[in-house]
Amino acid sequence: MTTTTRKNRWWPMVAQVLAISCMILTGFLVSMLAIMTTPENFVDATQMEISDLGAVRFLLATILLLLIPWYRKIPLVLIIAGGFHAVVIQGDPFVLAVGLTVWIVRAERRWQWIVAGTGLLAILINIGWHVLALLRMPSSDVAVEASIVAVLTIGFLTLGTVLATSLLTRQRRRIEQADATVVAVEHDRDNISTQMTRQTEREYLAREVHDTLAQRLTALSLQTGQMQRHLTGHDDAELATALQATRQYSDQALRDLRNLVTTLRDHGEKESTVPSVAPDGFDDLKRLFDDASDQGLVVYPLIVLNGYDTAPDELQRAVLRITQEALTNVMRHSPDQTVQLRFEGQPGEELRMEFMNRRDTQATFDAGSGTGILGITERAELLGGNAHAELLPEYFRLTIRLPWQQEQTAP
Repeated sequence: MTTTTRKNRWWPMVAQVLAISCMILTGFLVSMLAIMTTPENFVDATQMEISDLGAVRFLLATILLLLIPWYRKIPLVLIIAGGFHAVVIQGDPFVLAVGLTVWIVRAERRWQWIVAGTGLLAILINIGWHVLALLRMPSSDVAVEASIVAVLTIGFLTLGTVLATSLLTRQRRRIEQADATVVAVEHDRDNISTQMTRQTEREYLAREVHDTLAQRLTALSLQTGQMQRHLTGHDDAELATALQATRQYSDQALRDLRNLVTTLRDHGEKESTVPSVAPDGFDDLKRLFDDASDQGLVVYPLIVLNGYDTAPDELQRAVLRITQEALTNVMRHSPDQTVQLRFEGQPGEELRMEFMNRRDTQATFDAGSGTGILGITERAELLGGNAHAELLPEYFRLTIRLPWQQEQTAP
């Protein structure tokens, strides 16, 4: 810790101790002056021999000064005790003035302002008590008049100090609160502006995608359908089948694109965790396997999933997209276009997916630096799972583990 850091740490505490010490010392001096301006406090005013009443008043004033260190926490206690001392005991109003200063700064409700007004009135009454006491002093008229002027000056200076300090502090706090409100409003305005900008960009992207790529896919689907109708009376069944598959793929791509456009327009800043169309459980997997088979991939599935149709949408979507990417990788890299896959799991445990296919022994493997394995790994980690690619002597094996949360049942 540097010297500057230590200084910054201890300086506020030292400053607070010095301020409280100065307040107590000032209060002690004010108490002595208050004792000296009342003839009842002395047995013999000429010899300054203090009486029992004067000793009691001075003792009470000293005890009240012990409340000064807590003036921020208990200002009402200072007002009550200081007011009693100033009006009833006819001592000094110093403790009352300290409590009033804090109280007026914090006053918000009507009763709090009534308490503040009562405290100010108590200071005025105390000034009156001391003026009357000076008039009873056995001194010359000049000395009495000078003392009265001093009492009035100190008394009204005390009132002015209380009001000026408290009202200026209230004004400063209001300015600070207003500045903080302005900063918060500007921050909210910037956030709203950023969100509106991003939403505008999303809407623009959705519109551009819809107006360009969507139209081209629609035209492709229509053109494929027209070619299929022209080949209805011909014997080229293989070509007709291929055109039928092409049309199905273009229709599926068009549906996916429309879902993407809807997501971009409707979700705004919220990231969608489920697809626009709800997953369909085992039927989604069956369609995916059928599509892969139509493209020439030989699939040997072993699926042991308990309650997969009611699994969370996020889990079903992850399984579907991971399977789709894994099968695509097999079609790209497997020499015999054959894959063995195994799915097993149940709610409350985990869902384990394993893909195994022959690999080209002449090709190198970079431990998943490609976009396919990387995308699978990222999707698994988003759900709190993991993916592991393993290079065997003749096979490539991909294992994915996904948490399968059990749905909470109503009590």
